[in-house]
Formats: sequence, C-alpha cells, structure tokens
Amino acid sequence: MTMHDESVSTIGQFLNGRDTISTKDAKIFINMDSHIWPMIECNQFAAKLEKNKEDVQTLGSRWKHKKVTSVEGTGTLGGYVISSNWLKYALPYIKGGKDLYFEATMTIEDPTSKAGKQTVWLGDVNLDDIPIADFEADDGVMEWESDFTFEGVDLVEPFTGFEE
Repeated sequence: MTMHDESVSTIGQFLNGRDTISTKDAKIFINMDSHIWPMIECNQFAAKLEKNKEDVQTLGSRWKHKKVTSVEGTGTLGGYVISSNWLKYALPYIKGGKDLYFEATMTIEDPTSKAGKQTVWLGDVNLDDIPIADFEADDGVMEWESDFTFEGVDLVEPFTGFEE
C-alpha cells in the first residue's frame, strides 16, 4: 500500500489548500496624472471582462447561437476614506474640466502558495461614484465603494506555479 504525501501538490492529482491564494496579499497602485500612489486604504477590488453577445438564429438548427461582438471591462473598488484624493481629482470635471481617468496595477503574491505572482494592469479606469463622506452615529469607520469601467487590460506577469 502506497501512502501519498499530501504536503506535495501535483497538477492533475489534487489541490493543496496552502496553494490557494490569500486575498490579503494583494497590492494596488493607482497612476493618475503621472502621480503613482499605493492604495493602502483599499479593502475591496474586483475586475472582470464582460463579453457582449448577439443572438444568431440559423435555418436547420433549433439552437439559438451566440456571437461575441464586444467586451466591456467592469469592476468594483472600495476602501477606507483616509484622504481627499478622489474628490480632489474629480472636482475639475464638475467645474468644466476633464473627467477622472487613471490606471490601476494589481499585484498578488501569497508566499505560502506555489502559484507565484500575478500582476495585472488596467487602463482608462473611470469610477462611477466619487466618495465625499459616509458616516453614521455608530462604531464605524468611513468607507466608500464604487463600480468602475476600464478600457484596457494587460497581464503584465502571469501566475506560473501551476502551468501545464
């Protein structure tokens, strides 16, 4: 009878729990007007590409087929209110100036996981909401959250620990 060493993960056999990636190891940097700052206040970040599909119906088939016609980058960004940066950069637009667009670079590397490191760049990020204030008479802290769109993405550095 052969015993398997469960501390060793091999592609195709099983996933070792320690090789999942802790979300607490993520870092996000914002580049706005050539000013780069780490978003130390960030407590939530999600981004995805949504495929827009059109229906295609053909003779001889009962299936409703789909044709991808475009993609849309969407996401959510949130954190603690610790500065006036978002409001400072958004005010020029409401006063007749340019809108708030920026780049975001997300890196995640869990040193316990064998997955490695991944870095993703998002371009032309535009927030749907700008935080001004959010407080109540309870034991809370000021937080904010906004959906966003983006119009560029690049996989700067992919995970390499489990490539086939």
